[in-house]
Amino acid sequence: MKKRFTGLAEEVLVFCVTVLAASACGPKPSDLRITPAKVTLYGPDHTQSLRYDIVDKKGNLMPGLTAVWVADKPRVATIDSNGLVRSVTPGRAIMTATFQKLASSAVVEVMDVSTLSVSPSRMTLVGPAGTKMALSAEIKDTKGNPSPLKPKWLSGDPKVASVDAEGVVTAAAEGRTTIIASLGNDLSSACDVKVLNRAIAAFELTPRTLILRVGETQRITATIRDTTGVVIEDVALAWTSSDPRTATVSNGAVTGVARGTASISVATSTQTLTAEVIVN
Repeated sequence: MKKRFTGLAEEVLVFCVTVLAASACGPKPSDLRITPAKVTLYGPDHTQSLRYDIVDKKGNLMPGLTAVWVADKPRVATIDSNGLVRSVTPGRAIMTATFQKLASSAVVEVMDVSTLSVSPSRMTLVGPAGTKMALSAEIKDTKGNPSPLKPKWLSGDPKVASVDAEGVVTAAAEGRTTIIASLGNDLSSACDVKVLNRAIAAFELTPRTLILRVGETQRITATIRDTTGVVIEDVALAWTSSDPRTATVSNGAVTGVARGTASISVATSTQTLTAEVIVN
């Protein structure tokens, strides 16, 4: 009986040694890789997921291994156990994943941005294919100051109208589309665009002369008609002031800034008219 138990113990010992040897000779973690390696978040309380892969020396994935995430500056951005990054305040933070002796990091930039708005919110491009008009994107920081950041522009249907990196929209064919300006996946604003392949037969401004006090705002109305006399709504127009120090203009709203005179120019794709502004 004693010999039988001894033999059984020897078999168990041999089995354990075999398992340990196989484990020691099996694949071992060699590298930890994070994707993406850099993240930009625009404004507070936005999120982005990071993921990691642990691989052996041959580059093969080793699933089932769990790394620990740590943020070096949680006042800028935090990260949870699942790799979800959340922006807090503007700045730069490093997110590090660690498994045993392996570690890898990703850079997180949090930009000082609060709002993004596209102007105008809707417009009609009137004219042949190739007619152009620029949109503007106003980006402000958390203090309400203008931001130097530039958005990415995208057309919902380039077969109707395309848009370049500066926000200039070009008509392609009659129809409707949406032009979107965005900052990452965090902020976006859009303009509804309609394209009409018609000729502009009449273009009028009312009034042609404005008298304003400093700080006062009045509107100039532009009326555009096609060859049949029908008014075309929301025609794309470019509004400019000859002297923004005296009077500014935004989509027809003219504001007196300082005493003096200025000219307000209003342009379609083919014509330009002016109105005079007197600020008392």
